[in-house]
Amino acid sequence: MPQNYFRHYPTIDFDLKNDGNLIKAKDIFRNIRIREENLNTTTGYEFYQIGQQDRPDITATKLYGDATLYWLFWMVNDHLAVHSDWPMSFNVLEKFIQRKYSGKCLVANSPSDIVTSSVKFLQGEKVIGSTSSAFGYVTKVDPTNNQIVLNDIQGSFTINETVTGSQSDKSFTLSSVRNFSDSPHHYETPEGLKTSVSTGNTLVSNHDYEVDFNENKRSIKYIKPRYVEQLLREFKSMIRE
Repeated sequence: MPQNYFRHYPTIDFDLKNDGNLIKAKDIFRNIRIREENLNTTTGYEFYQIGQQDRPDITATKLYGDATLYWLFWMVNDHLAVHSDWPMSFNVLEKFIQRKYSGKCLVANSPSDIVTSSVKFLQGEKVIGSTSSAFGYVTKVDPTNNQIVLNDIQGSFTINETVTGSQSDKSFTLSSVRNFSDSPHHYETPEGLKTSVSTGNTLVSNHDYEVDFNENKRSIKYIKPRYVEQLLREFKSMIRE
């Protein structure tokens, strides 16, 4: 929740250590949201499409002429809970995806190549290619997509070589290598439903999923400017009850 939101909260005496010594603190356990029926009638709102360079304060300046009122967006949009829920710009998003989905996937032909009832690849173990001598370290074991994810890779793995875990001794014939960001996040049926079944369905990569998820956050509701003063008065009254 934006910092300016809490400046309206009352200060209370709080026994932080349960030792009888009271400190002054904001009563953050109060949570005020504008109800949907009020938005549709008494208050009213409009929609705004957040642009690539629209930070919360910039958007508040555009809509209200006051950068400090950006916290109002968190009051009327259920998908905004913390500051990081605000959509990222393209450049920031790409860096986020690179960090979250770093590394490469070694792809096998079947889930049993990755995990069986008796043996599986281990998190953190070194995996070595039989002919290329390339190696990397396991950061994710993913039998659903017939793959293991490696980071800190040295060298280049070769298709059709055998890759083996140094601790588990688990091995398989390498079918393909791909970036983790290009790996399947899920598949979608022709009706747009999510599924883990690939046959007859459309692949949605990790990269595409994050882009779509980010874009879906760009449409936000905002309180019409003519109602802001009234809302601020009501909010301050509610928060101090």
